[in-house]
Amino acid sequence: MTRVVDKRLAAALVVAGVLTALPSAPLAQGLDLYIGPGGPDVEYREPYRRDYEWRGGCSQRQALRRAYRLGMRDPAVTSIGRRQIVVDGIGRRGEYTTLRLANREGCPRIG
Repeated sequence: MTRVVDKRLAAALVVAGVLTALPSAPLAQGLDLYIGPGGPDVEYREPYRRDYEWRGGCSQRQALRRAYRLGMRDPAVTSIGRRQIVVDGIGRRGEYTTLRLANREGCPRIG
């Protein structure tokens, strides 16, 4: 009888050790446990999500950042199309410059 208890105790210790050794990932959602007169109640909350889907294009802000990184002074977005975003500004040597960026993720330069 003591052997059975010893085996169960050893198995419980092994399981507890394995569970404590597992890395814990930070949870992005909430889990609330309420214990009241009606018994335990578990409430699970989904992580925050925006109401719209991000389509992966190049925004105006990203286009302006890209223009600054390419050395353009005082850039301004002049037009936004389905395929391209046009940014006008002053180049590195003081000349008026037009920059065309693709309207997709990463804002790659077209011309």
